[in-house]
Amino acid sequence: MKSIFSFFLDLEKLIYKILMWFILVPKTLVMITLNPAWAPGYVKDELQNDQTPFDEYISPIILLLVVALIPAVAFNLLPTFGASISSPAETQTTTDRVISFEVRTDFRSSSSEMEYFHRWTVTKEISTTPTAGGDVLVSSEIHYPSAPVNFVEEIDDNTVKDKYLFTFPDPGEYLVAVTAGKYDPRRYDPSTEQGVATEFYTTTMRVNVPVKLGDPIVFSNEEQTKDTDAASPEGLQSFTASVQKENTLFIAIALMLPPLLFALATRLFITAIGEDTLKESFYTQCYYFSPLALAVWASYYARYFFSSDAYFFASGNVAVQIIWLPTVLATLWWVRAEVKTIEDARETTGIRSLIITLVCVALLLLAASGIFQFANLQDDARLLIIRIYPIVAGAMIAAFGYAWYRRRRSRNEFMKPSHFLGIAANAVVLIVILGYVSARFELQSQPNALPPTEAPEATATEPVAGTEPALPSTPSNPSTQTALPEATASEPAESPTPTLNPFYVDEFNTDLTKWSTFMTSGDSRMVIPPVIDRGVLPLQLLQVDDRVGQYYLINDAFSYSDVKVETVVTNRGNNSNGVGLICRYSNVGWYEVQISNSQRFAIYVVDSVGLVSQGYNEVLTGESTAIRSGPSTNVYTLTCSGKKISLSVNGELLGEFEDTYLGLTDGKIGLSIWSPQTLPVIVDIETLTVSAPE
Repeated sequence: MKSIFSFFLDLEKLIYKILMWFILVPKTLVMITLNPAWAPGYVKDELQNDQTPFDEYISPIILLLVVALIPAVAFNLLPTFGASISSPAETQTTTDRVISFEVRTDFRSSSSEMEYFHRWTVTKEISTTPTAGGDVLVSSEIHYPSAPVNFVEEIDDNTVKDKYLFTFPDPGEYLVAVTAGKYDPRRYDPSTEQGVATEFYTTTMRVNVPVKLGDPIVFSNEEQTKDTDAASPEGLQSFTASVQKENTLFIAIALMLPPLLFALATRLFITAIGEDTLKESFYTQCYYFSPLALAVWASYYARYFFSSDAYFFASGNVAVQIIWLPTVLATLWWVRAEVKTIEDARETTGIRSLIITLVCVALLLLAASGIFQFANLQDDARLLIIRIYPIVAGAMIAAFGYAWYRRRRSRNEFMKPSHFLGIAANAVVLIVILGYVSARFELQSQPNALPPTEAPEATATEPVAGTEPALPSTPSNPSTQTALPEATASEPAESPTPTLNPFYVDEFNTDLTKWSTFMTSGDSRMVIPPVIDRGVLPLQLLQVDDRVGQYYLINDAFSYSDVKVETVVTNRGNNSNGVGLICRYSNVGWYEVQISNSQRFAIYVVDSVGLVSQGYNEVLTGESTAIRSGPSTNVYTLTCSGKKISLSVNGELLGEFEDTYLGLTDGKIGLSIWSPQTLPVIVDIETLTVSAPE
């Protein structure tokens, strides 16, 4: 029972003390502000009062902590204002290119007379030429109460949500941006975004749409929303925990350093510096710093919660002037109080007092700048300290020697030869100790030298142009690949282990185990799985909704640097179907030529990961009568040699492109089929020849 009574007694004292603070804090601040000269006399009298010091007015240290420390700790618990974009696809991996987005906006103003709008934009980064690029607006949509499309949902007077649905048409990197605003409908036209709005917030999300249709879409979103604020129960608990943290003690000590500096400047060289002599001046400085700290934090909080309707839609410059006016006035008051205090304490002129004040202010600003820029100057500070401390140690030794010499002179004692011998002996001992420490510790901490590395030698079974093939020891069916004469002539006759030749003629007499497939657009239901039939590889795309399909087959057996890919193709579908040839395929990208039976052709650099411009980059396009239209047979040839990519049809060169910016060096070969207009696509791949460029 005694503990319960003790608890209530302690609670009574705490509640009464806090309630008295509500009276004494403003009373003390008003007294200091109206009569700064009152502070030194009051502090002196109260420090001599052993019974109840600082009973009529609040203690200087407590006052400074209340007006400076509490706002500093509570600032991290303030509500976060702004817009935050998100998408369900961020947490649920998806390959669907129809994506929904949601934005949550927390406004400062809770005026019921205001309305909201959200403007959504989607831009894509493209490169029209190898050296020029830019952002292109893909879509724009605005949501507000009278707009045709409006998904704005009001959570409360401060918080609203909005939704947006968009279908990404092509692979590439997109930026989805939303601008949220709160406006007075009598003063603002959201359709033209002209007029006066109280608040504007913009948030963005990057969406990386892969080239392959089956690969997941990647989102990049750094927006974070803080739900805890100082007014909520969780916020009160967090505030209590923050006050009790160890770092709060360091903040409190840091707040006491400026008054201590000015107290030292007031008493330095006129009285002996000690705990009792500095206490009176330190308490007085805490009183003087309290109104200044209160004004700074009040303006800072006012700026944080400011919206343009606070001063009748004042302009930004006028609003800033109004908000920071109390701080400017408090600074002028504080400078005047400091100059007068230093002038009286040191019995000097006002000019000298002002100079002392400005020097102290400069030291505080220099220290604050060093603290705020410590992350950038950390290494410089490390080197400076390491270089200075031996100098300081040497200076201390020199000072000791000088003081020793002065003491001897004051006693009329002169230097003797034994003294010089002692100094020399001490120097020798010091040098020996330093040498031992350097050899014993510093040299042991140096890293051991690494042995030189040697470049690995190429193995005898490595393919001529391959970089990453996974090969069996012998061909699965030698009859399916006929080696070209020039490729086999270089192989040694005595080799005990036969190796697959990367150059061959595939007549499609076996299965497609060495081929992998994927789509970059369309639907997997459009593809009839290819099955080799009588030496022909049939490829077909069927109609599914209104989707345009693009289907790929990649040969995983070999990787090439320079290669010539030639195929014989017979068209059995519509006249606008297309066949593509691929070289240097990898996860980074590939080169592709596309030929349509409508006598059109194009060369593409496909950037899968966005090294330059993600997606299909068309570098050359044209038409040619060399392409046989209708149900006919064509011979398509793609040559990748160095930086030059060329396309030939039926023996006629149609176009060349020299890649100077993406720089793919090696990769696999492959085929593709597609149709930009009508389906179905039906083609027969009769042969595929892979050889070295001439």
